[in-house]
Amino acid sequence: MSTPLLRSLATGLLLGVAYPSGVLPTWLSGWLALVALVPLLSAVCSDRTTLPKLIHLYLGMAVFHGIANWWVGSYQEQTDPYLLASGIALMIGHPLFLLLPWAALVYIRKRRSLGVTLLSSPFVLTGFEWLHGQTDASYPWLSIGYALIDTPLVQLADVVGVYGLGFFIATINAAIVAAFVWPTARLRIAVAATLVCAIWSAYGLTRSSDFEADSLEVTQGRHLRVALIQGNDNPWDKWTSPVEQAERTRRYSDHVLDSVHSNGPIDLLVWPETAIPFPIRHSQYASQWSALLQWTSRRSINLLTGLSDLYVYPHASAPASARTSQEDPSLRYDIFNAAGLISDAGTYVHYKTCLTPFAERLPFADQLVFAQSWFQWGVGISSWGKGASRTPLTLRHDSEEYKIGTIICIESIYPDMVRDLVRNGATMLCVITNDAWYNGTPGPRQHYHIARMRAIEQRRWLFRCALSGVTGIIAPDGTSVTELPEVTSSAMIGNVYNVHTTSLYAKFGDVIPILSSAITLVAVGMAGYSGLMRRRKRSQHSSTSQSTPTSTSL
Repeated sequence: MSTPLLRSLATGLLLGVAYPSGVLPTWLSGWLALVALVPLLSAVCSDRTTLPKLIHLYLGMAVFHGIANWWVGSYQEQTDPYLLASGIALMIGHPLFLLLPWAALVYIRKRRSLGVTLLSSPFVLTGFEWLHGQTDASYPWLSIGYALIDTPLVQLADVVGVYGLGFFIATINAAIVAAFVWPTARLRIAVAATLVCAIWSAYGLTRSSDFEADSLEVTQGRHLRVALIQGNDNPWDKWTSPVEQAERTRRYSDHVLDSVHSNGPIDLLVWPETAIPFPIRHSQYASQWSALLQWTSRRSINLLTGLSDLYVYPHASAPASARTSQEDPSLRYDIFNAAGLISDAGTYVHYKTCLTPFAERLPFADQLVFAQSWFQWGVGISSWGKGASRTPLTLRHDSEEYKIGTIICIESIYPDMVRDLVRNGATMLCVITNDAWYNGTPGPRQHYHIARMRAIEQRRWLFRCALSGVTGIIAPDGTSVTELPEVTSSAMIGNVYNVHTTSLYAKFGDVIPILSSAITLVAVGMAGYSGLMRRRKRSQHSSTSQSTPTSTSL
């Protein structure tokens, strides 16, 4: 494996297998992340004349994406052509983002020493990974820290977050490369790396025992008894008969509530994302809205559900991307992918703030209004409005206040979004999602693992309700306490607990990746400056050589 191309492909293969892609059990595959970067990093740190080219980097990252994320286009019989096209576009385009940190390291190596390149590599890899999740066009699904989800190492996420885990993974990989590059320091490097891994594992084992579900249930006292409804409806059909879709979910909930009535009351009933796929609170659907309120009152139930919600903007306050009413051009509105909490105290709504790029909303839609119509697909979920606030939904029950940080589908892949909910008071977390587009692929399970990471980072109980799976309850150590079989019509009853303490990650956020981004900027800038100085010296030397008179013998 001496060529840069083979080394790049090897890293892509190892990253794909290390990520929770279903190739290997996650308790085993996660440890591969500690060596996955070694082949390509060693190529980047090799002689300047044999550095990987962009095409090598692209192909390696395409292998990574292909193994871990091949399922995005879906392959079901009713798959919308736009979804297939978006999956192909992601397959082609996403490796371009993934190769950027490696291209930056190649740039640094061409102009700086081997030591500088190796020392800066964890910062560059982490800084770019964090930046990859900071815009409307971001897709930070493949953050390498998720590889550790079933290892003791993952528990450090309550201090450094998933990007910080990626930093430590990159550091261990860089240490391994350094041990091969500098044989005289090999023993010292091996001892240091082993010590770091031992302390890291010890912290993880200790913290995991602190947050074991059984002990938490005893110490945390007050809880909500939740019923999670996994209807397993066809995600393609629900948009053709939205009112009937909501009615089916209600009828199935009646069956569940009746069957568990003798075991005690349900405090909160949860329906998945867009369980009500039409703007039920709008006057056009007043009868359906009234019937739903009467049903929750008659059943004495609090309901948290995904729904479509229409909001009319006050005059002159609409964003540029807002829709215009055909009946009244002066009226601007948006339809939001939302979560609503219906209780005796009223209805509280959370609007989705992080939308799937292109599938749910055109990135930078307010600046690219003219292109919005180009990115719409046939199942009624294109061009959602973008929510502006991240406030928990508050449920008061039995003299206790439960602040539910509600996360809609892909919002769960953004650590900042969930951290904002906790900083704004969330004492528990809830994910509602529709992953049924990807039934039969690793996608729904990967998404569940991502929710587990959010629970660890924030040290919160998390309950997750999906249309077809994975539906489950997750403890603050990331343990899946209980879950439903996928692709089944079923329901789950379980307890979730209030937690008021705040993790270090919730308090301080992404310090490591933000610092890494700054160091990356400095490293790339210094590499550019060094290259400029060398070119100037060569130019001056060439000019001096040409201007020196040559003596001629007569």
